[in-house]
Parts: sequence; structure tokens; C-alpha cells
Amino acid sequence: MTEIDIRPAAPVSGPLPFPAPAPVLPAPPRIVNDLTRDLGGAAAAVRSMTVRYGGDVTVAAYTAVVCTASTAAGALQEAADWCLEAPGAEIHALALARVAGHREDLWEYTVTLTVSFPDDTGHPTGQTHHGLRRAD
Repeated sequence: MTEIDIRPAAPVSGPLPFPAPAPVLPAPPRIVNDLTRDLGGAAAAVRSMTVRYGGDVTVAAYTAVVCTASTAAGALQEAADWCLEAPGAEIHALALARVAGHREDLWEYTVTLTVSFPDDTGHPTGQTHHGLRRAD
């Protein structure tokens, strides 16, 4: 089983320059297996491609946060509330969908946020559109 190191750091006097890591929790085997299968399938598809238009195709693993509510406004509010709790998160994509609920006559709304968090350099690990072209 894969483990995530979330143990607290050694005691430090004064404020910490960054949040202390959390304790070690095992990642459920289902999640590890699903991620391994999905990345393997995506990588196999890329390897079998013939690039015809001078582009590039890569495979990346991002975290997807899914917020669900009975209304679109509720799902968007849940996503906004999550963002308040994760100010370091960089949002790369957002998708709103109406999906079948747990009963045949019920619909739910989901907001899926594709996010990453800063790496050791302090920069987010994913691609984000910034609107203006950078001056080269």
C-alpha cells in the first residue's frame, strides 16, 4: 500500500514559514490501482499516436476535487468554500455537470476542479492560462 507522509514537523519556536506536514495515512489500494490504470491507459494511447500537426501530447496526473449539491448554485458554492480552505491550490480547469442522483427521479450537480499545489520551488505543478502572452 502506498503511504502519504503527513507527520507533523519537529517543534519550532516562532511561526512556521510553511504549514507543518500532516501524519502518515495509507492511500486506499483502490485509488492507487485506479490511478495506475488510468495513467497506463493514457500513456499507451499517447505512445500509439502519430503526431500529424506539429503538436505535443502529454499525460499528467492532477488532483480532481468534486463538489456535489442538489442545485448548480449549491455545487458552485461548495467549490468556492473548498477554495477558501485551500488558498494554495492552483485551479487549472473547472467543469459543471448535471448528473444522475442516487434515485432514478433525482438529479445532482457536480463541480469538478482540476487542481495542483505548489511544489518545493513554490510554483504550481500544472499549466494555467494567464491571459496575456509573456514577453520573450
